[in-house]
Amino acid sequence: MRVRFGEPSVEEAIEREGLREGARDIWRSLRAGDVTLACTLVRELDARLELFVEEEGSVRIAELSALTSSAWPLAELLLAQAPDDVGCVLSLGRAAVPLERALSEVMATHGVDLTRATLRAGFGRGHLLEVTVGVPGGTGSENEQNAAENLVRAVLGDRVFETWLGAVHVVPAPRFPSLRVLDVRAPRTTLQVQELFDTVAAATLGVLRGLPEAPLIARPESESAGALAEVDPHVERDDWTLLEIEPLAEERAERKGDLVLASTCTPELLRCYLDDAPCSSRRFSRVGEHFVFVSYEDKEREMGKRVARRTAIEHALANAVAGIGAVTGVGFGVQTTYVDLSLYHLETGLGRVVETLRAADVPEATFIQFFDTELAEEWLAIWPDSRLTGA
Repeated sequence: MRVRFGEPSVEEAIEREGLREGARDIWRSLRAGDVTLACTLVRELDARLELFVEEEGSVRIAELSALTSSAWPLAELLLAQAPDDVGCVLSLGRAAVPLERALSEVMATHGVDLTRATLRAGFGRGHLLEVTVGVPGGTGSENEQNAAENLVRAVLGDRVFETWLGAVHVVPAPRFPSLRVLDVRAPRTTLQVQELFDTVAAATLGVLRGLPEAPLIARPESESAGALAEVDPHVERDDWTLLEIEPLAEERAERKGDLVLASTCTPELLRCYLDDAPCSSRRFSRVGEHFVFVSYEDKEREMGKRVARRTAIEHALANAVAGIGAVTGVGFGVQTTYVDLSLYHLETGLGRVVETLRAADVPEATFIQFFDTELAEEWLAIWPDSRLTGA
């Protein structure tokens, strides 16, 4: 259910108010000192959420964590209902904890000792890190898999884990390391578990440093190149990639399921999204941009007319977000046309996009969706009475 964006229907408004009232019950229980009841109420409200309450000296900390990325907007909604006198420090998600504490928690919960575990880490598609944990004397069991995932999550913290980790793998490792000739110049193929946090920090920093230092912003009409009367996001750009895709749906579908042909300057983001891998704008922008896309129903069979309409809408959107964003891709689906955007100021940009699309008299089935997995359940309808299929 969407809880952050869009004009809610009557049913959505009722459900949102129910969530707010459930949140107020949680915080009342916590303020009264009934931690067990508060934690139970969180799980009953949504199984994707979990509340951790811990004592740090004389300070009590309550961390509301989402077990899946798509539940973060809901967690934010619940936290917004907390009163000032709840009696503890509130946190959205669990913060990173020291390795010793994480190892102790994993041992207590799973009975798996990862003190001498080894690590390998590398990037896969879409700037996602994959970490392989070698468990001394391990068997690769499901319990070891869960232990390794919980260790990595605890050491990195919820937000870093959800943003950057694509997968955590477990492999058996020797109980004792094999003997080798010492050579300080030889590259190491494995790391020690104590190097986990620093390794991930260095890797993610390397990705961010390789991203553009400035946001992708279209120029205002008055600054357009040559004699263009409108902003053309393709002008002076040679970093666009053309992709052919095997569609998952034979008709209009949500989440680009019917996409056939796309042109984009963010191919890794698009591939990541289409592969249903974890997506986060934070991995593709070092300056806080959000990546969204417009989809509208288009059953026109004559491709020339379809291209002309998309081009007009693309240019209108580029003009609308000039100074705060840019068009980053376009695409054709079986019965849907897509325009991708980066928005440096999200709320302002969304408002401009809605206004522009209404002025363009787009079809009733026109929506704004988000590349971020965190916002997978969020969407905006251009026309108030429209609903996204399956929402």
